[in-house]
Amino acid sequence: MVFRVRKEGGIRLDKIKTYIPDLDNILGGGIPAKSVVLVSGSAGTGKTTLVLEFLFGGSINDGETTILFTLNEHEVKLVESFKQFSFFKESLIKNSKMVIIDIRASMPTKSKRKNFFTSEEVLSFIYEQLDEYKPKRIVIDSISSICKRLDDSENVRKFLFDLGNMLMIKNCTAILISEVEPGQRKYSNFGVEEFICDGIIYLSHLEKGNRLRKTLQVVKMRGSSHSEEQFLLNITSDGIKLLKLVDN
Repeated sequence: MVFRVRKEGGIRLDKIKTYIPDLDNILGGGIPAKSVVLVSGSAGTGKTTLVLEFLFGGSINDGETTILFTLNEHEVKLVESFKQFSFFKESLIKNSKMVIIDIRASMPTKSKRKNFFTSEEVLSFIYEQLDEYKPKRIVIDSISSICKRLDDSENVRKFLFDLGNMLMIKNCTAILISEVEPGQRKYSNFGVEEFICDGIIYLSHLEKGNRLRKTLQVVKMRGSSHSEEQFLLNITSDGIKLLKLVDN
C-alpha cells in the first residue's frame, strides 16, 4: 500500500507499509517508497524474518510481485523453515508473486574464479530479473555476501552506487541485508553500504539477566521522521513484535 505523509513545509512523501505493524508505527507509517534500506545485524537477530514479512506483506495485501535474491539460503530450506509463520503463503511462491532467486545457482558467470563474479555480471543479472518480474519490493540477502564474491572487490563502492541507481530507475523499494560481527556497533563490512542507503535498521542482541534478547533500532530513514529508540524484538508465529525496552 502506497500512501502520502505530510512532511514539514507541506511536502508530501509516498510511503509503503512494511506490514509489520509495530515497525510501521516506529517509521511513522512505513518506508519511503523507492528507497533503499540497509538491515544490519549479526547471526540470529531476525533479519531474514523481517525481510520475508516485508515481502509477503506486499504480495498478500497489495498484490505486488516481490523478489528475494539470496546467496545464503536454498529455496527448499527457506520454505521449510518459514512455514511456521502465519504470513508465509507458499502459494505465492508457486504462483511467482513472491519470487526466490538463488544467485549462485541462477546467474551465468564468466569469472575465472569459482563462486566469484564481476560487478557487471551481478548488475546485469539483477537488472534482467527486475525487467522480467517488475517487482515493487525486493530484498538482497545478503549484500555482504555479494560484495565478498566480487572479482573486482576494489570497486565495491562503484558497484553499490550503480546498484542503488538501478533500483531507483526500476522504481523498487529495496532492502539490502548486511551481515556484521556480533558485539560490534557497525552497519556494514565495507563502510560504504550505509552511505548509499536511504535508511538503516539495526538488529542486535542485548544481554538481559542470563539470556540474550533481540533488539531493533531505526538508525536513519532519509526524508522521514521516526523513533530512534531501541526496541525489544520478539519473533512470534505471527511475525515480528516490538516492545518498549525497559531498564531493570
